[in-house]
Amino acid sequence: MNWISSLFPKNRRMVHLVTIVILSFVIIVGHSIINPYLNQIVIGVFYYPFAKVKNSFIELKGVASKNKTLRKELVHASVLISKYEEASRENKRLRSVLGFEPPLGYSLLPSEIISIGGEYIPVSAVINKGSDDSVFVEQPVINQQGLIGKVAVVSKDFATVQLLTDPSNRVAARLAVSREMGIIKYTFAKGMILDNFPNNGHINVGDTILSSGLGGVYPSGLFIGTVEEINHPEYEPFCKVKVKPAANFHALDELFVLKKEK
Repeated sequence: MNWISSLFPKNRRMVHLVTIVILSFVIIVGHSIINPYLNQIVIGVFYYPFAKVKNSFIELKGVASKNKTLRKELVHASVLISKYEEASRENKRLRSVLGFEPPLGYSLLPSEIISIGGEYIPVSAVINKGSDDSVFVEQPVINQQGLIGKVAVVSKDFATVQLLTDPSNRVAARLAVSREMGIIKYTFAKGMILDNFPNNGHINVGDTILSSGLGGVYPSGLFIGTVEEINHPEYEPFCKVKVKPAANFHALDELFVLKKEK
């Protein structure tokens, strides 16, 4: 048996040549029978897996493109919905403005807010009306809720409104019922307060506070806020009154400059 095992290493090239000749003869003679099987083997081993990968890649590419288109359409739809919602809110606000009457002797100049100033709380607002619209310094500014402030700076097309939340702003005020007076001011520590109101005055929680008209800036009768809390310190001439503002200074939209009619 040893001679058989030693025969192949010595005649390796001859064995390869004989094998190739036999296979060539078989393929030439029986190509009609073998070729279909070879084609199936080649297709199954080499072509089909790569074709499947290619088709999967094409499908994924199509899905990605479709997703991109759907995302664009979704963003566009979201923007439209936001616009419609804002238009609906603006419509409601404008409907309330239609029945909004100015104080006697004044007309309303509608304006839009361009920017708000203030670090912790709004203290100023820039509006899109200026000297070209007959806006001048110290004109009172209101909205549908009540008194907002006064015009502080004016340019040709814009004006800056000093809000009641500016600690340097002061308003002469009175209670709607008792007609007793005080000074409205704002502090960052206490919020809006009614200052200089006598300790023995007639005041109750929920009382309405209006502008008194003293000082010549604000006309009388503008709604400022309501009494929220009262503290009567003993042996002091003035009580401490906390005020809930009529206007929400964190949600200002349309403002109206009060123009005195000639």
